[in-house]
Amino acid sequence: MEIVLSPYDGASERAMCCFITAFYRVHHSAVSEAQAREVLAGWGKEGHELYDILGDGVPVGFVHLNWRGATVCWIEDIFVESGFRGQGIASKAIGLVEEALQKRGVEGICMDVIPDNIPALRLYHSLGYDRLSIVTVRKDMQPFPTERTEQIGGMEFRVRRFDD
Repeated sequence: MEIVLSPYDGASERAMCCFITAFYRVHHSAVSEAQAREVLAGWGKEGHELYDILGDGVPVGFVHLNWRGATVCWIEDIFVESGFRGQGIASKAIGLVEEALQKRGVEGICMDVIPDNIPALRLYHSLGYDRLSIVTVRKDMQPFPTERTEQIGGMEFRVRRFDD
């Protein structure tokens, strides 16, 4: 399958809204079609870039970039439709993003990853994303089930288990 990135131009709006809804579901949130359209509108603002991931010319996912300064870009969101996962599409899409950003003089690319998303962490690590940059800490005001604990700097942090 030939994988290309195409700047989002609105032609795939219906597919993009479906992808956004599915993306949030993977992250344990539910969004309506109207909310997905609001998210999509936000991703069209200054500092953001949105790309359709095309597999043989058909939208199979998206990559959302967010510029945080002149030399660091964040792969804010990446999504591949469930029926197309496990085929190297995300790896290829990230590689295409890296090539384009390197030509633009970017010094670093960052991604946020939910710590219970082990498949994503494994993918990103295998692609060379092996440096911790920012750690988000959280205090929950309600009890939650713990998946595991991680040690960073000699301190123990709990990783939340999400029940689907």
